[in-house]
Formats: sequence, C-alpha cells, structure tokens
Amino acid sequence: MKKTWLKAAGLCLAVSLIFGGCASSGNTAENAAKAEARVIIDEGGNQVELPEKITKVAITPIPWASAVWTIDGGSGRIVSINPSAMAQYKKSFMTKLAPEFADISTGEISQDFSINIEELMKLSPEVAFIWNDQEAEAEKLKAVGITPVMLNYAENLENLKKDLTLVGRVLNKEDFTQELIDYHNDTETYFINKKDQVAAADQKSVLYLQNKKLSVAGSKNINNYLLELTGGRNVAAGLEKKWAEVNMEQIMEWNPEIIYLSNFDDTMPEDLYENKIEGQDWSNIDAVKNHRVYKTPVGTLRWDAPCVETPLMLKWMGSIQQPEIFSDYDIRSDIKDFYKKFFNHDLAEEEIDTIYNVKANQ
Repeated sequence: MKKTWLKAAGLCLAVSLIFGGCASSGNTAENAAKAEARVIIDEGGNQVELPEKITKVAITPIPWASAVWTIDGGSGRIVSINPSAMAQYKKSFMTKLAPEFADISTGEISQDFSINIEELMKLSPEVAFIWNDQEAEAEKLKAVGITPVMLNYAENLENLKKDLTLVGRVLNKEDFTQELIDYHNDTETYFINKKDQVAAADQKSVLYLQNKKLSVAGSKNINNYLLELTGGRNVAAGLEKKWAEVNMEQIMEWNPEIIYLSNFDDTMPEDLYENKIEGQDWSNIDAVKNHRVYKTPVGTLRWDAPCVETPLMLKWMGSIQQPEIFSDYDIRSDIKDFYKKFFNHDLAEEEIDTIYNVKANQ
C-alpha cells in the first residue's frame, strides 16, 4: 500500500514538473515577446520601452494631433494637444468629421511646444509625442513617469512615412498605418514614373507663399520636393531653409508663373489680384496677371504641412502644374475614395469644393 502511494505521488510530481515547466517556459517566451514588441526606436534615435497599456496620449507637434486621430480611429486616447493644433482644427474640415475633438484639453502645452508638466500629470497620459529636438522636455517627462516618443518634422516623404510607422507602432495600429503608407507609396511612385515626361515638359516657375510677411518655401521645405515631383520649379529653391522671408523686389525678379498661398494665414488670391496688401504691388507678376494664384487645400489639416493627406496634395499640385501629363487620375474621385477608406466618410460634392477651396481659386 505504501509503495503504491509513493508511486502515485511520484507520478503526480513528475506530471506537475513536466507541465509546470512547460507552462513556465511558455510564459517566459510570451513575456519576452511582449517586452520585445513594446520596445521601439523613436525619431530622436532613442530606444523607448513603451508602457504595456497606453490609454492616454499627449501631443506637442501641431500636425500630429490630426494624424494620431486618423491612425487611432478617433480621439478617445488624446488628452492634450498644442493650442495651435486646436486652432487649425477649428478652421479645418475635421470639425465635421470629429466634433468631439474640440473637447481635448490644450492648457498643458504651449504654442512653442513647451509642456507644463504639473498640469499634464493631472491628465495621466502614459505617452507624450514630442519633436525630436525637445530633449529637455523628454527628460522632464521621464522624471514623472510619462514616456516621451520623438517625431521628426518631415522634410521629405520618407521621413513622413517613418513618423507614420512610428505612431502606428506606439498605438498598436500597424495594419491601418501600413494601408495608409501603401497609399503614400503608390502615389509617390506614380509621379516618379512620370519623371521623364516632366523633365521634357515646360516646368512652370512656382512661388509657395506662407504669409503676408513674404515668407516663402525654401529647399528644406517638404513642398519643394512636392513641387518638383509634380512638374513645377520652386523659384526659392536656392534658399536653404524651410521658410525664408524675402522682399517684393526679389519676388518681382523671380516673376513666378504660379503662386500657392498657404493656410498659415488668411491671404486669399483676390488679395493679390486686387492688390489689397499694403506696401506690396503684385500687378506685374505673371501668376497674378494670368490668374494663376491658388489657395491650398485644407482637409483634416492644412495640406501645407506634411500630413496623412499629403498624397492628395501631390495630385492637386500635379493637376495644376502639368494637367496634360497627369491626366490619368481625377482629384475629385480620388479624394472621395481616400476619405471613405481612411476616414469612413462619404464626401458630398460641396464638401470637396470646400476642401479644395474651389470658390477662392476660380
């Protein structure tokens, strides 16, 4: 009887060790996989260990408030954004897509991207998206247990896609983000494949004007690349800056054939056509004489900045600068498809007119 009991006990112990060992081994592997999956390299080159759960995020970079909303499928996790991002939201088409976005707090982040750490702590975000030159802010965030993730202000489409990928990984939305990046890649490839035709064509001289102060897009501005890719020649490409202030004499010397007006201020084509800006005479500029001044579109964000809708900006520019070369797509049809696919919204014709600033650009 005793031997039988000992055998039974031994068998139970062996089974326990076998299955317990397997379970322990399995849990270890699973935990290791989880840990590995939650470590990323951000755009500041930092190895970042992400929290296991991310329920709340703060966002200092202006363009990335709408991008995070897009990638995450809503604003449920966004607790604080830059007040300039909110100001842009209120002027954008996004007010129709996401009225609840207006309730996001802006009191914790300043327009210069600095953060009031004490106020932000009250909202308990696990992660804060910041620019990759905000090292001091990163250290302050880490000191209070908030994980900083650095993003890069994209000077080209490659950097934009890296930022999108990073945000997708942080939010665990890789599949959606990849679909968005695929759209970006397909659009850029379309234009790259037309380079020979563009090179042989008459490339219009283009001025990209940021504001009434005559700040223009230089060679380090993403719009310089967009202009070149879509068959334009940036008259300010010799200025090695994102934005550079010039004077009216310089613009007269450049004499651009096309002018784009950004949405960084409220300057409209009619302001140039009717010479409404004090101290500036646009009457002898070819773009003005030929009625080729265009207010750039505003979707979920002003398209002047790198954003999720940048492929649509490429198509819009191409339709203006080289309509004969880029005649095999329709910007109205394409924006409808884009908004349905990525925002789950069916655009009406008048909404398309609003986004493209059709009335101002007539």
